[in-house]
Amino acid sequence: MWLMNLIIDNEWSIVHVDTLAKATGMNYTAIKKPLQTLVKNGQLFSIEKGLYSVRNFRNPYVIANAVLRDSAIAYWSALNLHGLTEQIPNVVYVQSVNRKQDKKVFNVRYKFIQVKPEKIYGITQMGYGNELFRITDIEKTLLDCFDLPQHSGGFEELIRAFAQAKINSVKLLRYGKQINNLSVLKRMAYLSELFEIENLKSFRKEVKLFVNKRYTLLDTNGENKGAFNPKWKIRINIQEDMLLSIIHKIY
Repeated sequence: MWLMNLIIDNEWSIVHVDTLAKATGMNYTAIKKPLQTLVKNGQLFSIEKGLYSVRNFRNPYVIANAVLRDSAIAYWSALNLHGLTEQIPNVVYVQSVNRKQDKKVFNVRYKFIQVKPEKIYGITQMGYGNELFRITDIEKTLLDCFDLPQHSGGFEELIRAFAQAKINSVKLLRYGKQINNLSVLKRMAYLSELFEIENLKSFRKEVKLFVNKRYTLLDTNGENKGAFNPKWKIRINIQEDMLLSIIHKIY
């Protein structure tokens, strides 16, 4: 069929009806019937209204970017793809300035997290060809997870990821200032000092200049109890020996 040949010739694994309209010079009404035929014959699968994938294409990260334009794979999903956690999320986490209702596509659940425009940065690409997708880089992923730890797979898993990540100190500080959440920087500075992460010395030095008098819980989902760390203004509601035992399991 001519429409399927057009899709194959352009090597489109996922295609939007607007793309087809532009390529053919036809409006949606004219394209609708041949599209329905391709779906009926199993050559195309409908992801949502106006968006289709070719047979056997199921890359959930590419689909996520297509379902919500200008989005990036983030949080727990990004931790996993960067090799910072062995746990495989049963949800694909997607970050964007745009709002989107959570949905399921091909039995994969997608959670869309809307953030302010100033929090969209640190995005790179992963994959090749039709498998290419947008994802937050390591530094931005860690900052996002400390900013919204409920999307990180649990605080213990986040700590483990932070301790083993190869972090660019300059990039982390620059991104950290953009995220506009001092509590996140204080937590990361405290943990990097506890874990003796040498390459984050300059990061700690800069964060120390911004530390205010207000105490922040180390684990935002934990109880308001524990020792106070006056240097970083952190209330340590997870015992330090427990924190150290978590990262010792890595090595």
